[in-house]
Amino acid sequence: MSTASGPPDDLRARALELLLKGDTAGAITDLKEYLAQEDDDERAWLELGAAYAAIEHWPQAADALRKAVDLDGEVVDARLAYGRALVRLAKLDDAAFQLLQAAKIDPDDPRVLKDLGVVFYDKRLYDKAALWLTKACAAAPTDARAAYALGLAQEARHDTASAVAAYSHAVQLDPRLLDARKTLADALASMGEHERAIAELSAVLEIDRANEQVAHNRDVLVRALDEMRARRLLGKTEKELQTSALVQEGQIKRKGTVPADTFTEHGAAGAEVIRYGAPMVELYVVLDAGLAIDALMLVLTHPEKAAAAKDETFKVTVIGQDGTAATVNFATAVSLTFLREALGCPMTHASEIYARLLGGSAVDWGQTRARFATIPRPDKPSELRHGILVMRQPA
Repeated sequence: MSTASGPPDDLRARALELLLKGDTAGAITDLKEYLAQEDDDERAWLELGAAYAAIEHWPQAADALRKAVDLDGEVVDARLAYGRALVRLAKLDDAAFQLLQAAKIDPDDPRVLKDLGVVFYDKRLYDKAALWLTKACAAAPTDARAAYALGLAQEARHDTASAVAAYSHAVQLDPRLLDARKTLADALASMGEHERAIAELSAVLEIDRANEQVAHNRDVLVRALDEMRARRLLGKTEKELQTSALVQEGQIKRKGTVPADTFTEHGAAGAEVIRYGAPMVELYVVLDAGLAIDALMLVLTHPEKAAAAKDETFKVTVIGQDGTAATVNFATAVSLTFLREALGCPMTHASEIYARLLGGSAVDWGQTRARFATIPRPDKPSELRHGILVMRQPA
């Protein structure tokens, strides 16, 4: 550690040499002594702030970096470092201001763009976070962590597909970025893409063999995949459909066939289409040439009546945001049961998918797609039937 004084230039030169040697405390001593004589040297204030940041003395770092910015507000490195120190002090609004000023000075600096995205993410302004992180990825296309951060922002915006794309890109850029792989696996599992999620967790274990939590999560997904394959009606035959809870508990009866091209415009031109029915419900079953179920459509023939009726058939309950269980009406109960059995997903995922469908979005789940669709009424083609259509998608 340095203890001797000297001319200002010598003090600063020695401080920089000490920083290179890893003697941060000695460098700080010399820089403070130098700045006592040369108070208007913004570069030295920046160096002092960086030295304090290196030992995580964030209040002192912020004070020194603020001085550097006050002396010359056009130095990107000073505003960037000051913004980072303010983040460490949980002063996110002030940090965002400093980083925005830095972005005005150099709009293409990927460091500034990424840090702005992260700050807005921490402020829960996810649209802004995604905007700045998209710019950061464009400015630094090989930065895996920028791509990973963009994925987090997209997932927070409930844009899971974009999040998966960003996580996948991060993994492609840096296969050893394990946080990206684990988060990608979680996102894939939330979409029912269990096979891909398992592959990502297996890749993590090849790098981090002792990670018991990842091994446990993979085992859980393997079991869930087996259960999903066993439960899913898509790909099964009418035999499995007729023994399902949807048909048995709903007492839905086979009513005969309808024109095979009923679903052609929806991309499900099956060899045969079977119609099932019950009070307030119709179920259309599209069979492929091998008589496997290629698509299913649930129609509520009297939606207002179904929405007003109590669910005394399927006994479905949902968990509210306050953690309490609540019963649902018949329309919701039959729709959730249909999604659960058609897709082979847990009821919690069926609820999430149903909510997204009601919000106007199509939902991809494990090589299937669910969406609302419209078909002509079989006995009165001039009338239309509206309902939930689920279809297999190519692998």
